Amino acid sequence: MSDKLTVLVADDSPTVNRLISYMLEKEGYRVISVSDGKTALDKALNEPLDAVLLDIMMPRLDGMQVLKKIKDEKPRLPVIILTAKNKDKDIKNALDLGANDYITKPFETAAVAEKLKQVLEEKNDH
Repeated sequence: MSDKLTVLVADDSPTVNRLISYMLEKEGYRVISVSDGKTALDKALNEPLDAVLLDIMMPRLDGMQVLKKIKDEKPRLPVIILTAKNKDKDIKNALDLGANDYITKPFETAAVAEKLKQVLEEKNDH
């Protein structure tokens, strides 16, 4: 049994997926990487995860739909939105649906790691 924290990375860009997965693995996380919303939702609801990094614009099911369903089923599972959509209404919508944080692309991988750490610490404080 591993004591590594498990993070789901859901992004339809292979480059972003590889970049984040590599960075998180270097930080000591176990990473499950998917490229569409339907698979992301399936993994989020059926795998023991510690957090989700979720893109909004994905095939088969968009990230907002995935976020809503995750928060309906597993309200304590932290979800960080990672997207190119940087309009205030998109950010507000995601936070209203229960996202724990919102990072816009392009981003620094170190910033993603830091936000993830913060969100996981907040989860463990409650």
